[in-house]
Amino acid sequence: VSSQMITGPMTELLATKNLLESSPRISHSKTLEKDVQFWEKIFSVYDADQCVFHDEWNLDVIYFVADLPGNDPKRAQKIEKRTKRKIERALRRFTAHKPPRDWFERHVWQGIPSEKRTNKFFRHAATRVRCQKGIARNFRLSLQRSKKYLPMIRQHINQNNLPIELAYLPHLESGFNPKAHSRAGAKGLWQLMPATAKRYMRVDRHIDLRANPWHATKAAIQILKANYRATKSWPLAITAYNYGINGVKRAMKRLGTRSFDRIRKEHRSPIFQFAARNFFPSFLAVRNLAEAYEKDSLRKKPEKKRSVARRKPRSIIQKQW
Repeated sequence: VSSQMITGPMTELLATKNLLESSPRISHSKTLEKDVQFWEKIFSVYDADQCVFHDEWNLDVIYFVADLPGNDPKRAQKIEKRTKRKIERALRRFTAHKPPRDWFERHVWQGIPSEKRTNKFFRHAATRVRCQKGIARNFRLSLQRSKKYLPMIRQHINQNNLPIELAYLPHLESGFNPKAHSRAGAKGLWQLMPATAKRYMRVDRHIDLRANPWHATKAAIQILKANYRATKSWPLAITAYNYGINGVKRAMKRLGTRSFDRIRKEHRSPIFQFAARNFFPSFLAVRNLAEAYEKDSLRKKPEKKRSVARRKPRSIIQKQW
């Protein structure tokens, strides 16, 4: 372990503050602000047992938040479907210029900003109702886990002269869990797919270095660098990390633009759906929340460690990883 990595918590926080202040910021248009605010709420306010019903294309439109029974998946599914149908019925009434009938429909109506209460918005609103589950509890765990890996990740990013904010990307990918794996086959801190990872590390039935945070970080940084070289845009490079660089290049060529906002709004593909369209705004949200968390930690004076006698573990299994 490098001696540079062994530092006190206050030293690390001050180094983080200096890095964040000196590194160039990843810019984005003002049109994304409302979407970023939506994702900030998803990551910090709502939990997995809450269903946030919203408009798929207008994330500032939140119709209703339903509490679901976390220990009864079948009942939760019924509540979700029933609430969605009620919202759709209310929206069809509003399309026909009919007023809200009860407290629920009034709640739905109030969730629509006044400037959006137009015929154009209501025309297809009932087909755009979507439920997004909250992630607050898991994100708090991710913030705790990130402390172990952020110094190493920032060191690699700094050496490659990339925006230091990219260090927060594993919050979206794995929740900073190096053992995370997906049904699609992605694995590790940065959720690398086998075919992609093989270009940078050993991945076979005997050894899979995707689960190694150091090797995975080096690979992810090279992928992000390649994405930026191809797009000359960090919003598109980050989107490509989720959607794939070939898909982003096709969108750029088809629309004749490097504008993330235009591609997000106009690009159509069976794969470029809600998750891919919102990967960059989600990244901005976790970046904002993680930075606020670290700045808050910097303001708090760290407690003095008490000296305690260490007991020798009875067996190697009892040692914490």
